[in-house]
Amino acid sequence: MKLRELMSPITITHSADESLKSVLSVIAARHYSCALICEYEKPTGIITERDIVRLAAAGRINDEVTVGELMTKDPICVSADTELLDALEVCRSRSLRHLPIVDNTQRLIGLVTQTDLVKAHVATFEASDQLKDQNKKLHILSVEDPLTGLPNRRAIEIDLKHAAAVAQRQSSPYSLALIDIDYFKQFNDNYGHQAGDEAVVHIAELLRTNLRASDKIFRYGGDEFLFLMPLTSLEGAAIVVQRICDKIAASQFRHEFSDLGFLSVSIGVASSYTTDWKRAIEDADAALYDAKDAGRNQICLAECTQVSEFWDLSKRTELDSPIVN
Repeated sequence: MKLRELMSPITITHSADESLKSVLSVIAARHYSCALICEYEKPTGIITERDIVRLAAAGRINDEVTVGELMTKDPICVSADTELLDALEVCRSRSLRHLPIVDNTQRLIGLVTQTDLVKAHVATFEASDQLKDQNKKLHILSVEDPLTGLPNRRAIEIDLKHAAAVAQRQSSPYSLALIDIDYFKQFNDNYGHQAGDEAVVHIAELLRTNLRASDKIFRYGGDEFLFLMPLTSLEGAAIVVQRICDKIAASQFRHEFSDLGFLSVSIGVASSYTTDWKRAIEDADAALYDAKDAGRNQICLAECTQVSEFWDLSKRTELDSPIVN
C-alpha cells in the first residue's frame, strides 16, 4: 500500500510570518493535530500538538511571536509513492507523528499521521491469512540492515530527497561520500565470510561513532557505505571524510593480504546544490574509482559540483560541527 491511498489533502497552510496565536486558533477550531508552514507551496516548517504543549509550558505563546520563530524547520517529507511500511519505519526511527507528502517538485500535496499508518498496517495485517508471508514481506521491506544496524539502501532515497530539498531552499550544498573497503574480496577469500561480516561491522561502528550529529551513514552494498552530509560543501566534506579514512586505518584491523597489512578504505566524495541526488551518487562513485586507481586508503573528490545557474553561491552556509570522538 502506498501513501497516496492514505494521505489527507491539505486545505490550509500558513506562512512563517503569521502570529503563533492565529495559527493555534485554526488548529483548535478545526481539531487539527498540526499546522504546516509553507513558502511557495513547499513545506518549510511544522507545528504539532507536542510543540504546543511544550511552548505553553515555557510561556512562549503570546501576541508578538510568529509561527516561523518557533516551528520545527525543514520537516521530513516523503513522496506519495512511499510504501506504508517504509513510512512507518521513518516515523519510528525519527520519532515522528506527522509526514507531509510532496510531489516531485517538493510541493505539498497531503499529510499522513502515524495513527493513519498504524491503522492501515493493522488492517492490512489482519486481512492477511498468511502470517508467514506477511512476516517475510516485513523483512524484505525493512529499511535497516540486519548485520550492522545501519539504514540500508531502501532508506537512502527518503533521506537524500530531504537533504536535496533543504539544499535547494537554502541555496546551500549537501555532500555525500561512497566508502569501499579495500581488498575486501581477498579478505573474504582468505579469512572466510564470517570474518568478513566482522570486518563490515567493525567499519560500520567506526563510521557510526565518528559522525557529526547532522550526518547519516547507510550500508550501500556488501562492503560499501554511503555517507550523507547535509548543508556541507565539498571542501568541508573532504575534511570530515579524511578524518574518518585516517581513523579506520589507525584502528589496525588485521588484513595481511592487503598492501598495508590492515583494513583501509577508499572514499569518493561529491557535492550538489540540485535535487538530482542520483547524479551526486554517480559523481561520488566515479571519484571512488579514482581513489582506488590512485592506490587506495585515500579520498578523492569529484571533479565538479552540480550548481544551479539561478543560485547565488555567496549565500551558502556550511555545517561544521565537530566530529564526535
